[in-house]
Amino acid sequence: MPNVVLIMQRKAIAEALMIKLRDSPHINLIYEPDYNDVLIAISSNNTKAALIEATESGPYNMNYCLQVCENLREQRPECKLLLMCPEQDEKSVKQVVDAKAENKIDDFVFYDVTIDYLESKLISI
Repeated sequence: MPNVVLIMQRKAIAEALMIKLRDSPHINLIYEPDYNDVLIAISSNNTKAALIEATESGPYNMNYCLQVCENLREQRPECKLLLMCPEQDEKSVKQVVDAKAENKIDDFVFYDVTIDYLESKLISI
């Protein structure tokens, strides 16, 4: 069963996903709230994919998360990268669309997606 690491500050979303998928034969979720431990969490858990939330404020904004993704691409190229971003911030939307086009990330979702959609996205990545 593949491991997927959730790197996010939205603990409620992480918990909802983990509860929904706790008995899933398709995926095992690991929550990592500390963005500084991303590489360790991904490396130590033989991670297939990572969902990384770019926060709207604070240090873990889109620029920071795109840099994390770039580092992960270099160090763990087999790990699929899914970025979660705000749908209302035009600059962030452009950055994430460009990052996907440049293969810096594998896909992205907006904050307002449903848990069911996020579940299907994580299983399919």
